[in-house]
Amino acid sequence: MFDKLRVYAVKHSNFVRARMGKIRYVVIHCSTGTPEKQMETLERLGLSVHFIIGADGKLFEVAPLEKVAYHAGMSSWFDSPGQSLNEESVGIEIESADLGQTSESFSKASMTRLYKVLEYLTYQYKIRPENIVGHSDIAPTRKPDPGAGFNWKKLYRHGYGVWYKSVVLSPERDEKKLLAMVGYNVDDLVAARCAFCRRFLPEEVAVVSDISALVNQPYPKDFDVFDKERYFLRLRAVARAFDEVRQKKYWDAID
Repeated sequence: MFDKLRVYAVKHSNFVRARMGKIRYVVIHCSTGTPEKQMETLERLGLSVHFIIGADGKLFEVAPLEKVAYHAGMSSWFDSPGQSLNEESVGIEIESADLGQTSESFSKASMTRLYKVLEYLTYQYKIRPENIVGHSDIAPTRKPDPGAGFNWKKLYRHGYGVWYKSVVLSPERDEKKLLAMVGYNVDDLVAARCAFCRRFLPEEVAVVSDISALVNQPYPKDFDVFDKERYFLRLRAVARAFDEVRQKKYWDAID
């Protein structure tokens, strides 16, 4: 099945190590520049990722899946152990000129390739839907990608990740508790709020024209939502959706 991914090129990074844990997460990133440029940058910074998908849909393998790649950094999601998801995750970078900020950020070819990669990973490693996340989900204070332009709803319609039903709400009403139910680290509530909106209320997140400024300041320190009623309804719906998904067996039923 791996052959169906049609890897365009294999250029393994020097910055990997043996994987000791089970793969449980897929972390979606995006970055400006071509895959070749991204690989140069990662190598220079002592970082790595498993796959890079170009705007033309070409797939580059940068680290073998049996190795840990250094892509997540300090990160957490719901009940994840330790201080980083690197050990238990696969990292995928997608080329995006504006760092994923608008609906035009990702080409059709790159998204089609992503669906194929996720098809393989979810089957091969029994990845649960709630554990397909964005870099900003797991590191809300540090990272803005894959950005408000990444279409999580469409990803869900292709069979990956979690989406919500507007009419089914969590009875919880405390913002911090609701964000934590989804999976966010809420030590910095403003950062968690912004990360949530990037994924589930993208219209609340302003486009930043200066990409360098966005990288250096991933979220506005004074970030707040314009429509608080809509935000809390959405947050309660999403929290309920994640809670329900986590109670389902999925792949665990055949372990």
